[in-house]
Amino acid sequence: MTKKVYFIGEHAHIIGDSPDAARGVAGESERLATDPSNIMLLCYDCHKRVDHKGKANPYTADQLRAMKREHESRIEKIYSATGAKESLPVLMAFPVGSHVPIIDIAQIRHALVENSQHTRFPGDQYIHIDRADFDFQDSSDDFWPQAEASLRKYYDTRIHPEIVKSGALPHLTIAGFAPIPMLMKLGALIGDKTEASVLDLPGERWLWDMRADCPAPQFTFKVPENLPREVAAVINISGTAIHPAGIRVVEFRAIEPNRAIIRRDQHLQDFRRQFNAFLGELVRAGVKVLHLHPATPLSASIEIGRSLLPKVLEEVHVWDWQAPTWRPTLRLK
Repeated sequence: MTKKVYFIGEHAHIIGDSPDAARGVAGESERLATDPSNIMLLCYDCHKRVDHKGKANPYTADQLRAMKREHESRIEKIYSATGAKESLPVLMAFPVGSHVPIIDIAQIRHALVENSQHTRFPGDQYIHIDRADFDFQDSSDDFWPQAEASLRKYYDTRIHPEIVKSGALPHLTIAGFAPIPMLMKLGALIGDKTEASVLDLPGERWLWDMRADCPAPQFTFKVPENLPREVAAVINISGTAIHPAGIRVVEFRAIEPNRAIIRRDQHLQDFRRQFNAFLGELVRAGVKVLHLHPATPLSASIEIGRSLLPKVLEEVHVWDWQAPTWRPTLRLK
């Protein structure tokens, strides 16, 4: 609250510093009283918790040693591991219908470290495009031009200067909760030349699912050898979208679409690789103008935008499902 720096850590003993203290052992307590291997750095509340009631305290020496080892190992990996690099968090929030999203930077920093298995760490700065209180809902015709202009301003004044200021491309960690076309637009602005990790919400707090039995999604598509110059691409990943009428349609889809289908970074990379192959086949088939009709998770939406820049498509438009029909929203390229 005061913005002043204070040391709030306390030196807690694993083997109590006296025989009568919590986990105290006659002879050992005196010998280990100042031994760093017997001391944990705790806050006031946790220090009180592990020492409360003295000999009757439920925490054992083995439990505390395990906590100390785990914490020291984590910090060592973050700050001393070879190859650990800094990443700049980029957060974006726009209203989705009547839902007002809130993105917590503390959760993003934690996910950044955990998802990278301690090979990335957040710096002091982050960029938050926080338009959760935007004046228009995405069902309004005024939403898209106003939201696009707002995002463009943030990109020009906050994101792009960070990308170019040092002369060396930074690493970004991107977390967005917004209508799908806005996520795609953010990805298109950043592009694929800047290295980035994109987060999602398959479980809780933007953390990837690290379980050994986490199922991997499968994707499929079929592109004819020849297509008209202008086509619609329906992308069914998180759900099954209705095909638009009056235009030639091609489809990229998951074998079993669902909202939490992207549960690991590897799943996202697999999606990106196959979607790039899909775009390549569209171009070879003669497509120049592409209309995207997406049912895609947060992370996949951003990666679609990032994938579009190096392609030779002349125009890319994205549509949004507003029941009972598709509505045009943004031009990505």
